[in-house]
Formats: sequence, C-alpha cells, structure tokens
Amino acid sequence: MKFPKLFHSMYFKWTLAFIALLLVAQAMTATFSFSAIITETSDILTEKLMSKATFIINLYDEGYNITEYTMEQMGDIDMQLTFLSENTDAFYADIVSFDMMHRASRGEIVISHRNEIFHRVPYGFFMLGDQPVLISPILPQNELTIFVNGIARAMVLNIALSSVFISSALLLIIFKIRKVTAATREVARGNFDVELFTRSDDEIGELMRNFNTMTRELRQSEYLKKDFVSTVSHEFKTPITAIEGFARLLQNENLTSEQRTEYTEIIIKETARLGGLSTNLLRLSLLDSSEFAPRPDTAPFYLDEQIRGTILLLERGWEEKNISFDINMEEMRYIGNEELLSHVWINILQNAIKFSPRGGTIGVKMSTDGRFIVIEISDNGSGISPQHHDKIFTRFYKASRPSGEDGNGLGLPIAKRIVELFGGEIGFTSQLGSTIFYVKLPK
Repeated sequence: MKFPKLFHSMYFKWTLAFIALLLVAQAMTATFSFSAIITETSDILTEKLMSKATFIINLYDEGYNITEYTMEQMGDIDMQLTFLSENTDAFYADIVSFDMMHRASRGEIVISHRNEIFHRVPYGFFMLGDQPVLISPILPQNELTIFVNGIARAMVLNIALSSVFISSALLLIIFKIRKVTAATREVARGNFDVELFTRSDDEIGELMRNFNTMTRELRQSEYLKKDFVSTVSHEFKTPITAIEGFARLLQNENLTSEQRTEYTEIIIKETARLGGLSTNLLRLSLLDSSEFAPRPDTAPFYLDEQIRGTILLLERGWEEKNISFDINMEEMRYIGNEELLSHVWINILQNAIKFSPRGGTIGVKMSTDGRFIVIEISDNGSGISPQHHDKIFTRFYKASRPSGEDGNGLGLPIAKRIVELFGGEIGFTSQLGSTIFYVKLPK
C-alpha cells in the first residue's frame, strides 16, 4: 500500500513525533499533578474527619442527643453524618467491612477511602453507643468538575498552540532543507553557479555556507579541468604537428642527406618530448590517485649515494655547460621508496643544470633539522622572478627559459607531490643570481 507523499516527508514525521511526545509529557505532568493534589487533599480531609468524629463522640459522652444535631449546627457544612440501620447496612456493606465494624466496636475511629474519578475520598466510621455512624465529606462536585475540566482545556490548548508553533518552526527548517535539496539537484546537473543565501548561524546556516564553499570549489575545479584539458591538448598538439610536418618533408626525394638527418633528429626529439609528456602525465595521475602511497616497508638506502648517482646520471647535461658541483653531504640512511624519490632529485637537478650559466656552480648540501633531513640544491643562474614564485609548482606552468631549453612544466609539480606523499616539504628561495631549492624529509 502506497501512502501519500506527505506521510513520507520530514515535516509530517517531525510534527507527528512532536505531538506524540507532547501528549506523553502532558499525560505524565497531569498524572503527577493530580496525584500530588489528591494526596494532599486526602490528608487534609482525613485530619478533618478525625477531628469532627472525636468532637461528636465527646458530645455524645456529655449526654447530647447527636441525632438532633446537624453538621451545620456544629459549625461545618462540608461534612455529612449517616446513622446506619438495618435498611442502610446493605447500602454501606461495600464500604464498611467486618474488620471496620470490629475495630469501631472497641471505640476506634476507623478511617478508610473510596476511589472516585480523579480523586480518592476518605470517610470515617465509629460507634455512638450501639449506633454505627458514618462520617464523610461533602465534596463540591460542581467545583471539582470545573477544576478538572479547566485543567483538561488548558492541556488541549497547550497542545494545540505548541503544535502550531512547532509546525511553523519545522516548516521554516524544511523550507531551508528543500532549498538545499533543489540546489544539489542543480549541481548534479552540472550547474556549479548555484549559491544559497543565508544569515543564520545555526546548523542549517552552516550547511548552506558549506554548500556554497563546495560549489565554489567545484567551479574552480571545473575551470582547472577545462584549463588542464586545453593545456594538455596544446602540449600534445605541438610535437605532433612538428612530427607530421617534418615527416612530410622527408617524403621529398630531393632532400640532401644533411637535411634528411636534421629532420629525422627533430622528429626523434619531438617524439621523445611526446613520450616524456605522456610518462609525466601518467606519473601524475598515479600520484594523485587516492589508492597510491609510498611503500614504507622497502629496503633502506643511502640518500647521499642516491643524489650522487643522480648527478652522474645527468653528467652529459652539466659537462656540456662545464658546470662544477660543490657537494657537502654526510652519510644518511633512509627508508622509503627509492625509485619514487629519485624523480625528485632528477627534476630539481635538471632544472638547476638548465638554468645555470656556462661555467656555473651547483651546490648540494644535506643536513638534519630536528625531525627532518634537509637537502638543499642551489645554482647561480639568473634566479626566479617574483611574479613567478607562486606558480612554480603549478602544472604546465613555464617561466622564461634559456635559449634552446624546453620542458612541459610537470617536473616540479611531480617532485612536490612525491615529497608530500613522503610527509615532507618542498620549497625554494630565489634572488638575482641565486636560487636554492630545499626538500625536507621526515627522519
């Protein structure tokens, strides 16, 4: 059986739950209140019954004819005396037990109670000589009914007003939630320009502000994604166009051997550039994957030896520019992913060689700083202009390069991502004629 949509809404469920809780609370409050009132009233009436019964017995003992006295003459109009006889015994058999008769015959004033709606009424039983007498309060039934009805009406009014107020408050909350729901539908359709306006500081307001933060981040991510796709397309298009153009030139049978060799070398160079770009993109994708993490259980190795090995690997580049090295590294044992970390030194040292002048010097220094191992790689090139400082680690960003040098702007972003995966930090300081890149790795 399908229920109307209203029955499935939070508004209906919350309102129904509140009314149910309110009814339970009102019932418990009324029960406790009536119980306290009834107990207190019963104690007062019991005390009064004992006092009047004692007074009547004393009058009887002094020789007064009690049957000629009414309670009004005794100064009380809220008490009633009933002299039991054979005709009335059957009527009072339910409230006067044999035990009560026995105790009264010994001169006791016996107090008992009878239960009525909303209250518990005490009554007394005693003997005047051989005459059994019942004394009971005359309850103001009309006033009691008015009192009970007044409390009932107050409870109903309280429930009704509370329901209206809570329904209005819930309606406001549900309205805000529906706004967030409608906005999330827009985001699901790809519209990231949705923004929710709120001035409240409650949980719903915080939710709406967080939603706005999310859409801003998604917009930024979407812009970055489009920019990334555009940049990657451009980076791939340039070498492919060059390869295509020079491949067509090679089809010319009239080319000299020198021209053919030159065009072939260009094609090889652009192919290598294309391969390097693909490799770096694949590496970045792997590093960005949430499932990827450096393996901490790999065999230990020596950082100083790894960096020296990287310098030898890049020997052709620094020999061509007659670059010398100033190396100051102590022996440093490290546990981590050796293969992954090698990409950090390759990228930083390649940049140092690329931007160092002919006959320049590259410094490599390793030290410890508290919990970190600090590696500094410096060069005496032209330095990095201040306007490029905040973009150096941006993917595909390329600052001004020396003549003939090329790159795809992915080396430093890859190095930064790897260092972050190791729980470390990478940065640089630069001024005219000097640049120092530093890497901090946890010990």
